[in-house]
Amino acid sequence: MGKTKVKLKKGRNRTIGEWRKIASEGGVCEKCGKEFEELTIDHIIPITIIEQLAVDDSLIYDDERNFQFLCPPCNSFKSCRLDRTNPMTKILLQELINKI
Repeated sequence: MGKTKVKLKKGRNRTIGEWRKIASEGGVCEKCGKEFEELTIDHIIPITIIEQLAVDDSLIYDDERNFQFLCPPCNSFKSCRLDRTNPMTKILLQELINKI
């Protein structure tokens, strides 16, 4: 791969389009730590789980805290499951449970 890419930073209220652009530029996967030319945007709490909890909270779909940049293999492996090794999983899931 070409130049070394830095780990992607979060925290600025970006639009989903901006997230997609950043992902397409590549960087370091937040799961495996390897560098990729292109990343994917993953929901830490999958939308299917949000829907199963019957939480009417559209904010979580667009909440940057629920996004992470994963390489295609890590995203494919995670699929619609919860990743208990990610500290944000517990935080976000607890927020959703409190809304039930």
